[in-house]
Amino acid sequence: MTVFDILAKRNADKLRAVSADGASVRYHLRMSDGVVGIIDTFELLDGVSLMFNSIPRGTAEWGDVEPRELQIDWCLRGRFELETANGRTIRLGEGELAFHDERVRKRVMSFPAPLYTGLTLRINRSAGAAALERALPECAIDLDGLTRRLTGDGGCTICTPDPSMRALLASFWDVDERAPLARLRLKALELVALADATPHLSPRAESYQRKDAIESLERGMKLLESDFEQDVTLCDAANAAHLSVSSFKERFAKAFGIPPMAYRRQCRLEHAAQLLETTNEGIAQIALSVGYRNPSKFSAAFAATFSRSPSEYRALHRSDKRVHGRTDSAS
Repeated sequence: MTVFDILAKRNADKLRAVSADGASVRYHLRMSDGVVGIIDTFELLDGVSLMFNSIPRGTAEWGDVEPRELQIDWCLRGRFELETANGRTIRLGEGELAFHDERVRKRVMSFPAPLYTGLTLRINRSAGAAALERALPECAIDLDGLTRRLTGDGGCTICTPDPSMRALLASFWDVDERAPLARLRLKALELVALADATPHLSPRAESYQRKDAIESLERGMKLLESDFEQDVTLCDAANAAHLSVSSFKERFAKAFGIPPMAYRRQCRLEHAAQLLETTNEGIAQIALSVGYRNPSKFSAAFAATFSRSPSEYRALHRSDKRVHGRTDSAS
């Protein structure tokens, strides 16, 4: 039984397997409001698991297991927040990489952006360490030592990966249906070897933040995440947070790693991506629904974010030919 099987059993009301194709198992994660996210899992080696996460906005309480393992999370798009059993909150923003171990006990998982897309690599410090030793004999990786270095004194470190590591992380999404398990296994081994060979990461100043310190920012954030058809301004968001415009802008960027209006633009485009995947609305209508009166400007902004035009993005996610990131109906 894999760690994910145990998680599914412990969280049976929220997490369940819905399909398997030999290389992977697809799980549905049901959020508190009934919305369903998708997690595609791959058992790469004994004790080494990879997950592709595509989770819409929502929150889920969580009953975690506590295996001795190194967990690596990378956020491709959106945002992930984790409230731990000791009352701390971990926030992972777009492009950020998190390393944590069994000291981080999950209590509530939140996905504040319209869509979170990311990957998780879990390496058991017993079976996984032995598998890595067999697969990478020339590296002689001390997984316990690597875990201590990557997770720090508090059990969690969040950093921005360097260009080489970022390119490698992004390349996980380039794997199609041709021998996916073998190719993903090679990428995961390369990621571990690269992390082991990187002597100094650049951790964010705070991996943990007290929730009460950012409640005012979250009021402004909720406004930025809503009313996409309306002209919500920076001043509107600052007023909702009961802060001056300059203080709100500075504190928001420091807490979440992105300027407030850039965050609003990101939310608008991620909502548009959801509509392209899940509805038959025309592109011009979708553009209007996320605040773009000019379809050409919408298409240019969308392509700059997703590297595909809206029509190409829709065709790709409707084809269902990719190994991960496919669109399923909620069940």
